[in-house]
Amino acid sequence: MNKSQIIGIAIIIVGIIAYFLVDNSIIQTTSGVLCAIGFGYIFKWIPFKKQNSTE
Repeated sequence: MNKSQIIGIAIIIVGIIAYFLVDNSIIQTTSGVLCAIGFGYIFKWIPFKKQNSTE
């Protein structure tokens, strides 16, 4: 895991905690956005294209 993936996991954890602790629709929407940003940080580094194994 690299630094961006760790930051993404931390953002997701903060978003989930905010979702469960606060009963406000604006905060719940914001926590959903935080989770989406966290997933973007995590999955940004997964190679989606086929790599050449002969190199």
